[in-house]
Amino acid sequence: MTTPMVDQLDMDKISQLFKLLGNPKRLQLLYLLIQQSMTVSEISNRMQWEQSGVSHQLQLLRKFNLVQQKRKGKEVIYHLEDSQVMTLIADVISHAEQIVHR
Repeated sequence: MTTPMVDQLDMDKISQLFKLLGNPKRLQLLYLLIQQSMTVSEISNRMQWEQSGVSHQLQLLRKFNLVQQKRKGKEVIYHLEDSQVMTLIADVISHAEQIVHR
């Protein structure tokens, strides 16, 4: 089996994605959004994190198209639609739990 060639620009973007996912708070935020769509204030309350911090992290995640937003009246609701990202996060969490409990 041959491995497809990936150019340096693609590798840089992939590396940035892993750095983005490597932050525990961001990973927790994504995990919450896998479970259900939420507003900034709902995320802030669940994570016990300042709303400005949540907004900043959501902005970074939106830049990589990991989260989407939709407006419902005056509220902005964030959700995770990318099934590959959902699978990646679920697989990593499952694998990490296996490693921790060995």
